Amino acid sequence: MTMKGKLFILSGQSGVGKNTILEAIWKAHPDFHRAVTYTTRDPRPNEIPGEDHYFVYQEKFAEMIKKGEFLEYAQVHGEMYGTPKEQVKKALASGKNVLMEIDVRGATQVKKIMPEAILIFIKYESSDIETAIRNRLKNDLSRGDISEEEIQTRIATAKKEAEYEQYYDYSVVNPEGHPEQAIEAVEKIIQNELKKLS
Repeated sequence: MTMKGKLFILSGQSGVGKNTILEAIWKAHPDFHRAVTYTTRDPRPNEIPGEDHYFVYQEKFAEMIKKGEFLEYAQVHGEMYGTPKEQVKKALASGKNVLMEIDVRGATQVKKIMPEAILIFIKYESSDIETAIRNRLKNDLSRGDISEEEIQTRIATAKKEAEYEQYYDYSVVNPEGHPEQAIEAVEKIIQNELKKLS
């Protein structure tokens, strides 16, 4: 199947603000296909099934793996996430550009299968990951929305995720309190890559 559209994959460190960047890019590019992933975790408040994710039980997810229905899948924070292969391939074949957010392991899986995919890594401004995460989550911690154990898990995960940066086509810093700078940087990358298509 010849790919006509471009596949952009955004991923990066835990809690770095990927969703804020994604929402802004999708708003700027309503014509982009928004790949909807499957997950075994419960929906968060304000998440819409079928729009944010498809929420399924472990058994259904395992069945989909056996049938080879995922472009990539991975376990993240104890839950499974996967990108449906046909959804992405159909969108690209129809000429649509696809933007999706997947974890670092999944992104590198996709790059092996589809080397033309553009991988963009979002990272903290500070190399001191622990301080950066604590600063971002201090309000959640003070409200009791997140536990110290969850913060420690995120710190450990973010440190592991940083090791994958070398496999990405681009790296973008998301400065604390200034997501517009990261949004602008990602937008420039997208525009430059789309120019290569024409």
